[in-house]
Amino acid sequence: MATTAVLQFLSDWQHTQQGPIERGGKLRIEYPLNRLPRCFTTWRGAEIGDITAYVRFHPRGAIVQGSVVEEVRAPGDPPGHVVAHKPAPLEISVPDDATQAEIWFHGFSQTSRRCEAWDSRFGDNYWFDVGGPPPRIPAQPVVYRAGAQRRPDITNVRAFRVSKVYAFPRPVQGPIAGTDIQTHLDLDAWVSHSAWGANAWIDVHVFDGHDALVHAETLTLAYTGWGPNQQFSFAGKIFQGSTATPGSVSPRPDARKVQLRLYYEIDGQVFTDGVLHQAELPEDARI
Repeated sequence: MATTAVLQFLSDWQHTQQGPIERGGKLRIEYPLNRLPRCFTTWRGAEIGDITAYVRFHPRGAIVQGSVVEEVRAPGDPPGHVVAHKPAPLEISVPDDATQAEIWFHGFSQTSRRCEAWDSRFGDNYWFDVGGPPPRIPAQPVVYRAGAQRRPDITNVRAFRVSKVYAFPRPVQGPIAGTDIQTHLDLDAWVSHSAWGANAWIDVHVFDGHDALVHAETLTLAYTGWGPNQQFSFAGKIFQGSTATPGSVSPRPDARKVQLRLYYEIDGQVFTDGVLHQAELPEDARI
């Protein structure tokens, strides 16, 4: 049974932990507004501000983030402007290969000026051990390319989503008469600057439920952004699962985990954010 650990960050700059943080379980973070209040401000009659929690799971370095506050709006139908904020616990899943969790908080607001404040224990951040079942690490993970420079200030994954879809066409009438299970990836990567000839790509591995490698591929990203938010993106199928039509069946491995690393080449140099990004997938029978 999955466990839920609770980390409570208190107003007096202490914190408490209820229950062990375990691989495959949940982590709930509770954070008070008065611990990091400086950037909440009133602008045009509405209260503006937010506090984001960042959780980096080691050793892969993957970061999960989310707000620990929510807006309170004036009553009405529809609800009115934001009159206040209140704490909103953040609950996240603990990866099955994590051994430590590193946490820090960022308060900010943006009006005619930007306000930022940090709760990071003076840059050391808050560290917690992760226990539970033994770490699950595939025997053939996506390895770090030799010669690549770890520079998250030059390139990093802004967002990615891995999904398993049932792609067989649905008839106008009657039940679906076949199977087509595909694993899709949607990814946006940020780059600090670009130039003619710049190139971005990802190395991707797909694993089954026993962490055995079933597919490996390098995919080129398409350049999709100019200006201050320059980015490369990918959207499409990364693994073909089982297919079936009346009288024909093509069984394929059940994709259960995807790993990827991002690389960006510009001016003869290769950069990466240094993170082994990973996503879990449900079994085919639950699609």
